[in-house]
Amino acid sequence: MEKIALVTGGNSGIGYATARLLKDKGYKVFISGRNRERLEQAANELDVDYLLADMSKPEEIKELASKFSETGLDVLVENAGIAKAILLQDICWNDFEDIFTINVWGPLFLIKELVPALEKNNGGSINIVSSVVAKTSEKPGISLYAATKGAVNSFMRNLVTELTPKNIRINAVAPGPIDTPMFNKVNPNDEEVAELKKILGDEIPIGRLGKPEEIAQVIVAQLEASYVTGAIWKVDGGVSVI
Repeated sequence: MEKIALVTGGNSGIGYATARLLKDKGYKVFISGRNRERLEQAANELDVDYLLADMSKPEEIKELASKFSETGLDVLVENAGIAKAILLQDICWNDFEDIFTINVWGPLFLIKELVPALEKNNGGSINIVSSVVAKTSEKPGISLYAATKGAVNSFMRNLVTELTPKNIRINAVAPGPIDTPMFNKVNPNDEEVAELKKILGDEIPIGRLGKPEEIAQVIVAQLEASYVTGAIWKVDGGVSVI
């Protein structure tokens, strides 16, 4: 029977690459996001279905989860998120609310809403895209984003005891610097992006930024590793050991 997978933030970067790999492996894939135009384009390119949903809006998260109430769900990849580079003196309350709502509350609430669908298919597997910045510092201004990823790591590990009796595994990957549209958005202009990539490339033991496809390979391996739960796999080219 065809397995069903949902990839949030599947219209670009790591989510897009993961959706493509799951599709290649024979999954029935759905991608979600909050920009209809980008979702439609990605879904057409990948030959998958799409569902419009904003991870900052509880009612849209509930509606997204309801789509799987009849079919059930085998795989959930939580990739949707936002990153902002904000120095400490510039952080305001709205920044905190925005980034924590999308990066922490959204993923947690979606898991809550999808547990019945995952149980319906005799359990399933959840993967959350975290980041090595939860434990290491890449550059100034990442403290707020890093805090959200630390929160994700914490709730992921603690959900193991609640989800294992339901035959649901939950894990996370922690990428280092990856060449994605989100990476480019965090940085102000093309020249600075190019310079930062060069600097990071010189600092990373492997000598370059990672590719979305390389993170997707690890996500899918984790999803299919039946004796793995509560794990955070670093995929960072060795940067975290420096």
